[in-house]
Amino acid sequence: MGLPSKDRIRAKLKAGDTVVRLLLSHPMHTGRAKNKAEELIPAEFIQDIRCWRNNEEVLTIKCGTATSRNPYFSFNLVGGEQGDKIAIRWVDNMGAKGLVETDVK
Repeated sequence: MGLPSKDRIRAKLKAGDTVVRLLLSHPMHTGRAKNKAEELIPAEFIQDIRCWRNNEEVLTIKCGTATSRNPYFSFNLVGGEQGDKIAIRWVDNMGAKGLVETDVK
């Protein structure tokens, strides 16, 4: 099971640190909303986001139902160089996974 990926990522060096901006495409259903037939929409939300720089894990983010649809994250990683590989992998509570990668500019 997977979702069509429209995730976006950018990574830039700024003052010697790596600034990562990430936009994930995900519905992030809480499990409390209802559809037009007044049936509950099952919970579907990203639980775990992990960031790797050059194949070394540098950041973990835990999410829950309070995270907005199509969440945006921005964070700084200490250090870095142009050309470093940044990879983001996420997993939701239904088992769907996503991967997005970029090079530091």
